[in-house]
Amino acid sequence: MSKPVSRWLDELLARDPNRIEPGVERTRRLAHDLLGGKPSACVISVAGTNGKGSSVMMASAICRAAGYRVGSYTSPHLEDVRERFLIDGEQVDEAALVEAFERIDSHPDSDALTYFEWLTLAAFLVFEQAGVDVWVLEVGLGGRLDAVNALDADLALITPIGLDHQAWLGDSREVIGREKAGILRPGQVAVYADPDAVDSVAKIADRLGAELWCFGRDYELRRRGVSPTAEAWELVTRERSSPLPVPALFGRHQCRNAAGVVALLQHPASPLAVPDSAIQAGLSTVRLAGRLERGHDRDRVVWFDVAHNAEAATALAESLASKPVRGRRLAVFSALADKPIEAVVRPMAEVIDAWWVAPLAEPRAADIGRIESALADIGVDAVTREADLFGAYNAALATAGEGDELVVFGSFHVVGPLRGRLTGQEIADV
Repeated sequence: MSKPVSRWLDELLARDPNRIEPGVERTRRLAHDLLGGKPSACVISVAGTNGKGSSVMMASAICRAAGYRVGSYTSPHLEDVRERFLIDGEQVDEAALVEAFERIDSHPDSDALTYFEWLTLAAFLVFEQAGVDVWVLEVGLGGRLDAVNALDADLALITPIGLDHQAWLGDSREVIGREKAGILRPGQVAVYADPDAVDSVAKIADRLGAELWCFGRDYELRRRGVSPTAEAWELVTRERSSPLPVPALFGRHQCRNAAGVVALLQHPASPLAVPDSAIQAGLSTVRLAGRLERGHDRDRVVWFDVAHNAEAATALAESLASKPVRGRRLAVFSALADKPIEAVVRPMAEVIDAWWVAPLAEPRAADIGRIESALADIGVDAVTREADLFGAYNAALATAGEGDELVVFGSFHVVGPLRGRLTGQEIADV
């Protein structure tokens, strides 16, 4: 009898859940053996620091609207590991995932794989077995040495680059940019969607001969004015100008993310046929859990966002500031120790009136004293410490009065458990 997914994951995590061994050779070798060569599908790789998950979901929704069958792979997940593996927007069947795990396990070198490498190979096998037309793959950590990069992508997107995972990727955006640009290939169609571009990405593209379009150089996002009901934007590329629908994902930064996705999919050398009608349909229906997502709990609005670096926190703060609130905003926050906590809380202090903090039940959890010190250093004194996340959430919710809102943020390890308290009916569109 086959083992359920939960048991497979328990066994994989029991090996060493925090083991990271950058490199693509293990994954490349097993992918070659198990897939028997390059996938027949069009492969899109998405690397960067911020906006990767949103970009993957936008690209997937647009391609589906264009008539393609699409497999999308993201990481990490909030509640269920199957969130990482979607086919046409739906989580894959458990049986398909178990079959992929069993095929990987049958390979003599499978014991050498890390947890992330194992899941990445499982995505490859599930998508190949399903015969989907397009694979949209989120690069996990970096680019050059990430398991996803074991495949040569047909299209590549690099989203804005920030300072994250510095112990592995380097201590400057230029250095990190070189790592992210490791997903580029000679002759490949690629887009770099960063308004504050680093030179290293374009330099590597030039050296390789990749067909790279850069935001602000090869394509632009222009405001067309504000209608009585919504903003209107225009995407201007080397080829043409066209209206860019505002995506269903909340936040002005999502328009910039959408521009990069559309520039890539409608690049004249792209192997995909994506009409304007698919752009409209895809962007109007795209969804992504845990990114400026709004729910309701006991008649109180609750915002969920996994922001865990300075750039993501700034985008979250700006988006909340643009959304008036009748009362106060109360934060439920925690973080992992390797995150720039001080830089994360600084922009959020401008839009938060009181904070509830608690340690994470994770080996990499930040010390609660460090979180409190980070808040104290920027003059925040309305901070309540609780023993655990659920205690912090319950205390904030009990304090929230009419018109107050909760903001749950800081990590997938914060958003996932707390978002899981709400039913599907309590998660609403913005």
